[in-house]
Amino acid sequence: MLARALAAVFIVAGGLQAQVSPDWIVPFPPFRIAGNLYYVGSKGLASYLITTPQGHILINSDLEESVPLLRASVENLGFKFSAIRILLISHAHWDHDGGSAAIKRLTGATYMVMDADVPVVESGGKADFQYGKQPASLYPPTKSIACCTTATR
Repeated sequence: MLARALAAVFIVAGGLQAQVSPDWIVPFPPFRIAGNLYYVGSKGLASYLITTPQGHILINSDLEESVPLLRASVENLGFKFSAIRILLISHAHWDHDGGSAAIKRLTGATYMVMDADVPVVESGGKADFQYGKQPASLYPPTKSIACCTTATR
């Protein structure tokens, strides 16, 4: 009986991992953090814009449905979304990189990720050790460039 109860808890908990938190898609006013660094994410998912005269850098594309929100935040700050030249992610999970294909298509940005994240982003999340088996956490596969080696201990 206890084994069945524990199994049920793990099944339910596993299914909840890929659900979108309401705060993840709620707009949040973009703002300048310091210098040329800006917050452009939602209420619950962080994205950052670094502006430069040579083009901008966006860190985290968030969810597929986040792209219009990110675009509006960048443009509300007075910058051109199309001026994003580099797209980076903090790590390859669907809630941080799901919108990358759309952003790359809209801006032509170079998508640069850590070498260990390349298989995940190029598989659309299927190679993600944590979420790869959950259909709700998959997204369009996106070609990327490995920009750095993951540190090993």
